Amino acid sequence: MKNTNTIVKWLAAFVALVVVLGCGGGGGGTGGGTGTTGSTTGGFGGGTPAAGQYLEFFRSGVRVDPLNLSVGNVIVAQYVNYDQFGTRTQLAASNWTLSGTGSGSAITISSQGVIQINSIPSNFINVSGTAQVVGQPKTLSQDLNVAPSTGTHVKGKILANVSSAPVAGIQVEFVDNGGNVVGAALTDNSGNFNGTVANTAAFLRLKAASVPVAYFAAIKYQGVDYAVTGTACLLSLPTLVPGGTVTFPSSIFLPRQQDGPPPPPTGCN
Repeated sequence: MKNTNTIVKWLAAFVALVVVLGCGGGGGGTGGGTGTTGSTTGGFGGGTPAAGQYLEFFRSGVRVDPLNLSVGNVIVAQYVNYDQFGTRTQLAASNWTLSGTGSGSAITISSQGVIQINSIPSNFINVSGTAQVVGQPKTLSQDLNVAPSTGTHVKGKILANVSSAPVAGIQVEFVDNGGNVVGAALTDNSGNFNGTVANTAAFLRLKAASVPVAYFAAIKYQGVDYAVTGTACLLSLPTLVPGGTVTFPSSIFLPRQQDGPPPPPTGCN
């Protein structure tokens, strides 16, 4: 009886720990267990993300897309955990760092994770922070991007192929004809993205590392298959309207791993 009681107590403690700390690695993308760099998909928009740890970013207490920042913004980064019931807990984070061209001048960060946007950097800046997760240090990272002050808002939705479930945390990149990134956005928990892009933007691609492990890094749109990296076979943007907003008329789908590998891209430029 004594051994049985001990086992019951241990199981109860273990279940409580899982409930508090979610399921370990982030909600998709590069994933990763303790002591590794994980995904930072986060949960803004509607609903809550899958259980796990995320970086979230706030301006004046309002959750914002870190890929659509403006000069003069003061952004607070938070390292958070969502359990299996969607309960959000902010974790104590340290070792906040920035890397990339322009970090330390265009963008700065304090030891408390307060980010100051001083000017437009020449490229993405990456922010990372570390917290203790199940007794081990875990580092998460996320790209930051300052959106063009003038341009076109491009909206769309990314869903799982077949199931049509929304896919959060996908880093969408908008590129021009030369393959230069001229805008970006992060999908929210409803799968929606809204990025401000330079009016030279021509195509959409995805950051492959941000695609959750349950999916292939590929795109299916209106029955045609597209690539998500490089400069060929990319999905063309709707006709841009400088100063206005355009929306993809149909949802963009990600092939699921469980459905088998997607065919080669057919929508080549």
